[in-house]
Amino acid sequence: MLIQHMRDGSEGVLAKVIIGLIIIVFALFGFGSITTFLAPTPKVATVDGEDISQQEMEVAVERNRRMLMARDIPAEEIDEDKLREDVLDSLVTRTVLAQTAGNLDLHYSDAALDQEIIASEVFMLDGIFSSEQFKRVIGSAGYTPLSYRAEMRTDKLFDQMITGIRQSAFITPDEAKRYSGLLSQRRDIAYIQIAVPDLIDEVTVTDDEIEEYFNANSSDFVTDETVNLQYIELKREDLAAAYELDEDELRDYFEENKGVYSTDESRRVAHILIEIDDDTGAEEAEALAIEVHGRIVDGGDFTALAKEYSDDLGSQDSGGDLGFNNQGTFFPEFEAVAYDLSLNQVSGPVQTEIGFHIIKVLGIEEANLPGLDEVRAEVEQIYRHTATEDDFVSKSSRMAELLFENFSELESTASAIELDVKITGDLKRDANHELMSVSRVVAAAFSPDVLVDGNNSDLIEVSEDHHIGLRVLEHKPSSIRALSEVTEDVRYILQREKAAELAQTRAKEIVAAIDSGSLAQFVADEYSLEWQVALKATRFDQEVDPFILGEAFKLLRPVENKESLGVATLLNGDSVVLRVSSVVNRPAGEIEESELAGVQAGLARQMGLSDFQEFQQSLKQEATLERVN
Repeated sequence: MLIQHMRDGSEGVLAKVIIGLIIIVFALFGFGSITTFLAPTPKVATVDGEDISQQEMEVAVERNRRMLMARDIPAEEIDEDKLREDVLDSLVTRTVLAQTAGNLDLHYSDAALDQEIIASEVFMLDGIFSSEQFKRVIGSAGYTPLSYRAEMRTDKLFDQMITGIRQSAFITPDEAKRYSGLLSQRRDIAYIQIAVPDLIDEVTVTDDEIEEYFNANSSDFVTDETVNLQYIELKREDLAAAYELDEDELRDYFEENKGVYSTDESRRVAHILIEIDDDTGAEEAEALAIEVHGRIVDGGDFTALAKEYSDDLGSQDSGGDLGFNNQGTFFPEFEAVAYDLSLNQVSGPVQTEIGFHIIKVLGIEEANLPGLDEVRAEVEQIYRHTATEDDFVSKSSRMAELLFENFSELESTASAIELDVKITGDLKRDANHELMSVSRVVAAAFSPDVLVDGNNSDLIEVSEDHHIGLRVLEHKPSSIRALSEVTEDVRYILQREKAAELAQTRAKEIVAAIDSGSLAQFVADEYSLEWQVALKATRFDQEVDPFILGEAFKLLRPVENKESLGVATLLNGDSVVLRVSSVVNRPAGEIEESELAGVQAGLARQMGLSDFQEFQQSLKQEATLERVN
């Protein structure tokens, strides 16, 4: 297929270029240098004789770290040990499952992979698959086209295993009816909520109790450890902003690099591919292509004919549309014709190594070579950044030397490289300050060398264009607060604890009184409480607190002329007295076949997934795992 050719490339120079691009993508995304890929890599584990490499582990760790950070989890809050343990467990699981897929001879074709990739919206621009968007998206996750396809194929094989096991699970109609009846069960519920705040005035806390609690829990009443930092920072953007720009130099730079700001002509083309394969020889394919072209010449709709005749599965459904692409994307014979056509013009059959193409030009984006004034802001920003690169590197190197040489103060270092000395004020480890959001800064500020010995930190790279050095002006260790400072806090804690205990005692007293024959309403009035009633409540009733509802549905079905009673404690300490007076399951005859089928299928899926998890666990238990420490 043509799109397959676009992705996979060809032999010779093009293949070498693609390999080079793959290496660049990895380098750009921080997954190792070229030497890392060429050198033998150590392993972290072996699963039934198959190694999991250190490189594979590091790539997966970094990918998972980025996923966590994308969920707004700060880098310094990520537990590195747990992250690495979870990633290794995941890699072991994938290896075991991949080995099992191989043993079962499972297969997922290249054509099916192509279709999945091309149909994915995340790889589209303006509704059309874009090879550049594809590379950009997978590159941001640390994949190359080849590694992404391999990972995707593995996932598809896993899906086959999951589907096979899941579909083998089943639930009988009787089981589904019973579950559906229970799920739609209705209960007459009444409850009293005894709120802790309402009882605080009824409890007493003595000074002795406050002192005893404080002494037993003094570690809960401590001040935060803080540091007051003095620091200097070197920013590339500051150097760039202060750079005295020379207009002639800027124009010379633009002329030397104007190709960066220009765009080549791009064409949006569609094609109908009549493929040459074992079933369709060259003569037969050409004859069919001539026939289809004739129908277009006679007024036939190109899009409809592409959907009917094209063998390119990747573009068939979109009427042969291949989107906008620059020259160098398609076969030379294909491009020679495509770039010679006018807008909306259709070619005759064009032969390439995979078959005959009928080509139509859907859109033309002309080449653009802007003048300096059109792109001045962008050119000036890049030029300033480029012009100050040597200065930044030189100052950063000098700053690192001076931080070490003048280890007991920052002023002379700041003066030598023309920086200001700044002071943060008292900061906790998790303070809302730009410096404390950088894990390396926090680690340096609280390190023994800086915190205890009073030395300057080493040069800290906040980013490749932002370097800082710091020292601690003042350190306030964490300390236990005086009882006099926290007396009221302790009093409130003890009041709530006692009030919660009183609420639970009162709830049990109410249940005991009702059990002994007292009227429920009489007991409630005695305590100045009110029953809340929910008649015919379901498990999903929106009018009742979900926790109370869940506890009410745990109570036993009441016997004739009796009620089921219970006590529950809410997370906030409140106690609840529960009464269930009626329980009604929906009769099996009222359950519609469509509902029953849905319940049966849903339960079977859950059981099938549980079966697969057990299958996966058994494979891991049976596998021989050797970890490398």
